[in-house]
Amino acid sequence: MQFSIITVVKNDKKNILKTIKSLRKQTYKNFEHIVFDGSSSDGTLEIIKKNTYKKMKFFSEKDNGIYQAINKSIKLAKGKFIFLLHSGDQIISKHFLKKINDLLDTNDYDLISGNILFYRYKNNKINITRSWRKPITKRNKFTFLKIPHTSLFIKKNLINKIGLYKLKYKISSDIEFLIRLNFSNENLKYYYYDYFFIFMKSGGLSTSINNYKQKLFEDLDILKHYFGYQFIFIYIYKVLSKIPDYLFKNNNN
Repeated sequence: MQFSIITVVKNDKKNILKTIKSLRKQTYKNFEHIVFDGSSSDGTLEIIKKNTYKKMKFFSEKDNGIYQAINKSIKLAKGKFIFLLHSGDQIISKHFLKKINDLLDTNDYDLISGNILFYRYKNNKINITRSWRKPITKRNKFTFLKIPHTSLFIKKNLINKIGLYKLKYKISSDIEFLIRLNFSNENLKYYYYDYFFIFMKSGGLSTSINNYKQKLFEDLDILKHYFGYQFIFIYIYKVLSKIPDYLFKNNNN
């Protein structure tokens, strides 16, 4: 089995079906879809049960946050590569997995990442709010600033080597994971694919105004751990680097 696509969800009945449908449309079928529900109580469970399909493995149990749910899902995964597709996110092209598989058929990459589009619904249509496209020509210690976590295909055995997501970070564990991954091995075979992978729903955990203080604390703690007293300059650069994303809207053809 080539791919394990992981969807973590809790109380998101308005969006979970969009995610499931976007994956079911894929022309490449060598994947499993692990849906991990954190004991939803709003009707999400019923929607998932009504829309299970052959490729889906569905689990529902309490967890201590999104990263624990992701870790549990990774442990269950049977695929060679892991890809996270959160509830509300949608794969843009029905040929997406085929394109990734074609790359891997001829190249033994450890990691692949690409571009994403953030969206909100307006008048029942997808409205692009932000474009993340940051071409990467050479991997270095700052590459993590350019990689959208939700575009990452990563070998499961690589995750086994570097470890799972750190549960001490409730919001920014993805950033810590990317930095740790980037520092883990200079010989990692990484490929930046200049292609838009997914529509990512705006307004997630890390962008919520209610979580701003906790995210700031976690970001700074992580950056200080890995970069010492350069952390404040790296954080400022991280924030400023996102500004062009909001000023430019792109379309995927």
